Amino acid sequence: MRLTLLLVFASALVALASDANEDLLVAARSGDLPGVKKAIEQGATLEAKTPYGQTALYLSAMNGHEEIVQYLLDKGANTNVHDTFYKSSMLGFVLYRKHWEVAKLLVNKSPNVDEDLGDIAKTGRADLVQAVLARGKPSQASLDKAYEGALDRKQTEIAGLLKEAGAHEPPPGVAVDVAVLESYAGTYKSDEIPIDVKAFTREGKLYLQANGQRELAMKALSPTRFAFAPAEIEIEFDGPDSFRLKQGGKTFKFKKGVSK
Repeated sequence: MRLTLLLVFASALVALASDANEDLLVAARSGDLPGVKKAIEQGATLEAKTPYGQTALYLSAMNGHEEIVQYLLDKGANTNVHDTFYKSSMLGFVLYRKHWEVAKLLVNKSPNVDEDLGDIAKTGRADLVQAVLARGKPSQASLDKAYEGALDRKQTEIAGLLKEAGAHEPPPGVAVDVAVLESYAGTYKSDEIPIDVKAFTREGKLYLQANGQRELAMKALSPTRFAFAPAEIEIEFDGPDSFRLKQGGKTFKFKKGVSK
């Protein structure tokens, strides 16, 4: 009988904790700070997650609830969380939604200085770049990459901050024979993503343009490798009829369809 009572009691505690976790996530999403505090007092787990891997901090941050974000950070909530649906980091989602003050709060607690610098430099927010640099020393590679992107985007203030932090000047592009560049011209398709990419030349440079997007002037790293630093895109031609595109840690294969 005693064992049965203990099992029943334990099951009740698990149910209560589960309810508190759900209350925490709902309150965090909606911006209910008293509800967040009450759920934690009732035993909610700080790192409880939705089916898509979003924690209370993630939900409050993505919705711009600064007070809740600060409260959860003070409690020790983890900033290094990626959701499983959008495959986005917490900071990445916050920057996408332009919750700048929330971004500062996250940066001040984030262990990912290199990743944060790359994401934040693209926003054009010098104050956020300063916050990342104040948090810790980025790697030389990250500094250099962010600096080159800032130069290409003509972000003078951010470029100055990165240069002062120790960024190196980017190397000049490699000169590639015009005939080689012209051999790449054409429209490319991929079986992996529904995007057509047109390659063409102008004034001795290779350009790429995805359907519905602006054209990108590619910097030659070699006769077969090209990059566009602001969007962190790199392509490598296997020959005149195919290339691999790398961006965001992913690689996509493209093959030439209609020659232009």
